[in-house]
Amino acid sequence: MPRPRVTQKEIAKSVGVSQTTVSLILGGDESLSVSKETRERVLKAAHSLGYVPQAAARALVNGRSNTLALILFDPHVQVFRDPYIPNVMTGITEVAGSLGFRLLVERVRDGGEPTIVRSLLKSGEAAGVILVNCRLPNPIINALHREGYPILLLDTYDSNGLPMVGIDHIAGARQAARHLLDLGHQRIGCIPYTRLDHAHIVSRYDSFIEELAAGGVDVPPEYVALGHFDPDTGESAMRQLLALSTPPTAVFAMNDLMALGALKACFECGVRVPHQIAVIGYDDMRFSEFTYPPLTTIRAPEVDLGRRAAEVLLQLINDSGVGTPIERLATQLIIRQSCGGG
Repeated sequence: MPRPRVTQKEIAKSVGVSQTTVSLILGGDESLSVSKETRERVLKAAHSLGYVPQAAARALVNGRSNTLALILFDPHVQVFRDPYIPNVMTGITEVAGSLGFRLLVERVRDGGEPTIVRSLLKSGEAAGVILVNCRLPNPIINALHREGYPILLLDTYDSNGLPMVGIDHIAGARQAARHLLDLGHQRIGCIPYTRLDHAHIVSRYDSFIEELAAGGVDVPPEYVALGHFDPDTGESAMRQLLALSTPPTAVFAMNDLMALGALKACFECGVRVPHQIAVIGYDDMRFSEFTYPPLTTIRAPEVDLGRRAAEVLLQLINDSGVGTPIERLATQLIIRQSCGGG
């Protein structure tokens, strides 16, 4: 049988003060006129009795929830195995946790309506929400924004007038293209992580192709082999490219997980990297420097993105006059040996 929860009334009785005094001390009210000794006795008693504050009650005292919500729309099946969302969550929880906030993560699947966002905000269960891959305009989301609820979009290109914090992936894709051009490659292939008409990839893929075209290099259709986020799809896509009668001399895998599979395909097909083909990834995941050869990639600051998203959302929650921010964090070219330039 579970042990009954310790109440503030029990703490008050053990210390010999009123329950109101206990409530104010445990709530962090520094303006309360009590001695330092009394305050310390209450805190010590709460600790020794195993008191755990009730989140809902504390929210009522503070006038708001201590929970931030991260809502993932139509996430792919292995969303938590791909490092992107875990990295973002790391950054969010670093900032939120230091200020006493917790993070709630919810998924909206198969194009479902974002009614959960309305429920979380209007019920007061969440103080603010961060939305990932939310299609806009949306009548529910736009109405909530107009009503003043703290809503922040993460890493999107069309914010539809809502606050947004993201990464400058367009510049990152151009950096990848420019690096391959600077190395003298003329036959350049690409492994996108989803179909080319998907809104999530259009801008960065087009930017990669445009930068190559500006350097005098066109990418024929057969040099584009679709992957789907994961190493096994990167491997099969690279095998498809290597099987061409005239394969590319360089390949841009649009995330590091697919680049890992591409390197495996090259090894198993007896194609030497970077001597016969150069491989560049995107993200700079933790393992990227430990591949063989170490992977040249574009660093996308995903943990920093999470930190900044939490900071901006908390500013919106506190109504600190932040307005409707649109911010994009810079990417960085990380040169290692897989392109021969490290």
